[in-house]
Amino acid sequence: MSATAANLIERVLPETGLRQWVLTFPFPWRRRLAQDGALLGKLTRIFVETVQTFYTGRAAGESALGAKTGAITVVQRTSSDMRLNPHLHTVALDGTWHVEGGELCWEGLGHLKTSEVGEVLESTVKRTLRHLRRRGPLRIDEHGADPDVAGDPESNLAASAVSGQTPPAGPQWGDRAPAAGVAPARL
Repeated sequence: MSATAANLIERVLPETGLRQWVLTFPFPWRRRLAQDGALLGKLTRIFVETVQTFYTGRAAGESALGAKTGAITVVQRTSSDMRLNPHLHTVALDGTWHVEGGELCWEGLGHLKTSEVGEVLESTVKRTLRHLRRRGPLRIDEHGADPDVAGDPESNLAASAVSGQTPPAGPQWGDRAPAAGVAPARL
């Protein structure tokens, strides 16, 4: 992790302003996103594109047509207490590059209003829900569970990691009884 951060700072990111954006997902989605890399990838693209659209739109509003920006996103799969919590850390160039008079110019974003952060979040949510409704890859029942994996022992354990509930043990763990003569392990 430290080597990756050092490489990004020393060799990849330009010497411009940077801003971190973090996106977390609703609890009922986390287990599915941890298991479905393609879906997590699509939702990551939606978020990054939304942030970049905000930057280029603001630059265009300040007469920097054709502005470009960039970002690097890292998916973190757990929270600090090691619960399943896929979420995104995006480091964005805090402004845009554009050509002016034949030269490449940097235009920093400047102060970001709380309402602007809210607009980016609202746009991300709308685009994400539109994608999920159109593609249907994430089904949630009235209890917040994915009905496609209900009853699966590993999924039940994963769900307990997300919800913070005690993991299932004994009969509710499923059909897996210990082999004859083998005592269950104690922690």
